[in-house]
Amino acid sequence: MNLRQVEAFRLIMLRGSMTAAAQELHTSQPSISRLIAELEASTELRLFERKAGRLTPTDEGLTFYREVERSFLGLENLAQAAKDIRFFGTGRLRIAAMPAVALGFVPRCIRVFKERYPNVTISLQMRSEATVTRWSSSHYCDIGFVANIVGSPSIEVRHLYSLPGYCALPPGHRLASREVIVPEDLEGESFISLALEDGARARVDRVFERLGVKRQLALESPFGATICALVGQGLGIGIVNPIVADDYRHTGITFRPFKPAIVFEGNALFPTHHEANVLVDGFLQIVRDALRQYEPAE
Repeated sequence: MNLRQVEAFRLIMLRGSMTAAAQELHTSQPSISRLIAELEASTELRLFERKAGRLTPTDEGLTFYREVERSFLGLENLAQAAKDIRFFGTGRLRIAAMPAVALGFVPRCIRVFKERYPNVTISLQMRSEATVTRWSSSHYCDIGFVANIVGSPSIEVRHLYSLPGYCALPPGHRLASREVIVPEDLEGESFISLALEDGARARVDRVFERLGVKRQLALESPFGATICALVGQGLGIGIVNPIVADDYRHTGITFRPFKPAIVFEGNALFPTHHEANVLVDGFLQIVRDALRQYEPAE
């Protein structure tokens, strides 16, 4: 058995005919037929029924195909790994972050960091939390920033913040004169929610459900920045991370404290057993220093 035979078999299963498989492999139909015959001989399996010039996979062929797909999935994972390595390059400090902090907060921290370490090359990638987590566990980044954490032996987690969210109101909204927004204020209002998989979404929904307050849930987005953009267009009200709110205070959106507090979490991720790195430690300290501005005044 060789890879060319297996590839021909897989393409027949995917494309439905030897002719289509031959076109994709840039060869002839007789060559594909020969490869399948050799594969059947080497595996001692009858992979196809041949009737009226058509190929129909046998039960053995279908079972063998499932194993082939598992093997090709492994190859595709390797290809994705190579792509990730190429994408990140060889930056001295590689940062991956969720959009909530990647759009404004982390760049501000990078500015401070570059003042101290002007010759360090930095790679900043904004990705979903799932991708940041995967990259952190696979050593594709030196430090990752997420809100929701998934327990994994390949990841070390350091908690960064637990901050109360802000209610984001469209420009000129009737509630803009309020000092604090409470759930009852939003009865019947169009509300822009976070995605269902976000832990903060569940915390928001529980508050309104407990009090019996009905909102018009017409829009949702996994990203606080997108929620702010939609609020800015007058499409509804949202509750967002205060770090995100800072990036949109110049847009005309009004931000007010929301009670009871909806807590937004932030965590730093590192590969387990990562080597001590003065640049990573230095950047993390800058992040912690920058987060002090969000601590409630005593």
